[in-house]
Amino acid sequence: MAKKVTTSDMPSTDFIDSAEILGKLIRAKRTELGIKLADCAALCGIGINTLSRIENGNANCTLAAVFSVLNGLGIKLTSKALTPTASSSSGEEWI
Repeated sequence: MAKKVTTSDMPSTDFIDSAEILGKLIRAKRTELGIKLADCAALCGIGINTLSRIENGNANCTLAAVFSVLNGLGIKLTSKALTPTASSSSGEEWI
């Protein structure tokens, strides 16, 4: 019988200010979706070890790999500086 994916908690912070926080966010989203590490790595076009390092907060991972994971999981990063008004949002979920 296949092992079930255990859901991780979203980080409890207002800002993503480190590789560790971003990794926790990625792991929480992946496990929330019920996707295994190997399946997520394949979906995102990166290696299992790379995804594991990203989720563990390794700051030496490439931005290309991180953005492959963010895009693969449907995570969009934004900043208030990039959003002129709150009323102009398109209704999509932003993290």
